[in-house]
Amino acid sequence: MKDIWTGLKDAPLWALIAATIVAVALWQVSPLNAAFPADYRGYLPLAAFALAIFALARIVSSATSIASARRERQRNLASTRLTKLYRPMLALFSDQHLTASSAILAPYVRNRVSNAWEAVRQRRGVIRKAGAAWRALGDKCISTSAEMEYGGIFPLDQIKALVRVSADCADGTLLNLLRQADRSHYEDQPQHSEVTDAEYALAQHIFAEHERLSALTDR
Repeated sequence: MKDIWTGLKDAPLWALIAATIVAVALWQVSPLNAAFPADYRGYLPLAAFALAIFALARIVSSATSIASARRERQRNLASTRLTKLYRPMLALFSDQHLTASSAILAPYVRNRVSNAWEAVRQRRGVIRKAGAAWRALGDKCISTSAEMEYGGIFPLDQIKALVRVSADCADGTLLNLLRQADRSHYEDQPQHSEVTDAEYALAQHIFAEHERLSALTDR
């Protein structure tokens, strides 16, 4: 019995599945059941059930191992990105404080109705007009402006330098936001402590991703 137990534990998954199929076939298929020795037919349901349990347990164990390995890889990747990129980038804002303020340009329903009507006038086609009007009715037109409160200008050059050094750790969202921020810096030419919308979006991503990666590595 001990040898059978050891054999079942060490058997590969495909062998357990095949043995389960054979046991079920011998039990349920009449010609095969009739050809099976009569003295052992009574054990077929038990054998089929036991083999199915072992196969199911092996499947669950394999799935658990794969999921655990995937989580470990994700944790290691998150730790690398946090250490090489997002923590150093966040540290840039410890000496340079970013502050933002928001203004609601369409706070009342009448403002949004006016915007919806303007959107209808500017569109062609019934579907486009309806879609634009619907979006305008729900848009409060929140405008956000940001600036560096103290400590100099937005640390775009330092962020670019960190990304260049650890480019293999940079995600697509970060690279895209960095390109937009770099382009906006030349197009908008912010003065002194001013921060462009694209730079502010980049900073928000850095803050949010740092928090997410920190939570992931602490699990």
